[in-house]
Amino acid sequence: MPRDGLPGVTHDDISSAITALSGGSGAFAVDTERAMGIRYSARAYLIQIRRPGAGTFLIDPVGIEDQLEPLAHVMHAQWILHDAAQDLPAMRELGLEPTSLFDTEIAGLLLGFEHISLQAMVAELLGYELAKEHSAADWSMRPIPESMRAYAALDVELLHELKHELTLRLGKAQRLEWFEQECEYIRTQPSPAPKPEPWRRIAGRLRIEDVRALGMLRELWAARDSIAQSEDIAPSKVFPSSILGELARRKPRSRADVVNSPLMRSQARKPFVDTFWTSINRVWKMPSSRLPSRTGSGNKEPFPPIKQWGKSHPDAAQRLDLMRARVFECADTLGIRQEVLLKPMIQKQLAWKGWADRSSAEATMRELGARPWQIENVSSALFCADTSHNPRD
Repeated sequence: MPRDGLPGVTHDDISSAITALSGGSGAFAVDTERAMGIRYSARAYLIQIRRPGAGTFLIDPVGIEDQLEPLAHVMHAQWILHDAAQDLPAMRELGLEPTSLFDTEIAGLLLGFEHISLQAMVAELLGYELAKEHSAADWSMRPIPESMRAYAALDVELLHELKHELTLRLGKAQRLEWFEQECEYIRTQPSPAPKPEPWRRIAGRLRIEDVRALGMLRELWAARDSIAQSEDIAPSKVFPSSILGELARRKPRSRADVVNSPLMRSQARKPFVDTFWTSINRVWKMPSSRLPSRTGSGNKEPFPPIKQWGKSHPDAAQRLDLMRARVFECADTLGIRQEVLLKPMIQKQLAWKGWADRSSAEATMRELGARPWQIENVSSALFCADTSHNPRD
């Protein structure tokens, strides 16, 4: 149970919460609760805020979005979050933005923690056990039960104490500057764009290569998405993706084929027969020029498959082997994960592009989004260990 008692849910009385928060001082501990896998929307159904001198507030933003501008003004300050990248998009939708971040998960990564969940870090550093049972709950339900409110309040209860302990450790490890660079990078990153062809993942898993079947999967996916959006239900709750893919793979020739398919035997799936057959029949009538390609056009890597590099691009393959080895060695020395030191995608892109000298390698890493602390450490590992760095011809 929270030390200050169980907070209620703020909704109609948002102005009182804003007044109280404005009277506090220092950074805001922030978290959000959504209903991923339950609702179609990724919006925040609950916002948890704690500030010294003000206490903890659980704010239900649904239906009062046009009243949050004063809250945005008050919260134009530093926020403390755990895994900020998960919460910032939902907060931005509500017009709420921090001026700076303290991401406790990033601190854990830079300090080499083996376990970086909030529960694990709070237990290790502060000695408290946080509950986990409501992490996948339906936060869109109203009213919110007491047990879920307690869980939500505890998620921000200890963030200020956690920040204090992590700041001391980051300073001792001389990694505060690294941490600040990482937090600012997260804060200024735009919210991720939707994948252009999300159905491709199921197509790949089921090895669907026939373009007519791919077209059916695309249309079925769109039909399901339309239903999910109109009813605000997670698409997987409307109809399982794997079954949708299997139906497309079979390429039904008639409505009867859909009705009689063993995939549609469940009574819960019967209502979708006509909608799905309409989508499938549309693809049968579709000219080849409107069918999707086998490989797709979105999310393509800017280089050929790496398994082909050894034969077709041996210099790039050599550089990638060198990159991986040096980044791994450097990360191991620093006591952090290699993907924290430099994302694997940046490693691959740098190896593919190559470099003429240290300066050009650093410029490419900067262009690809690496932070200064990463560039400095990786560049030193690449060019100071020895001179056999296989530069581009």
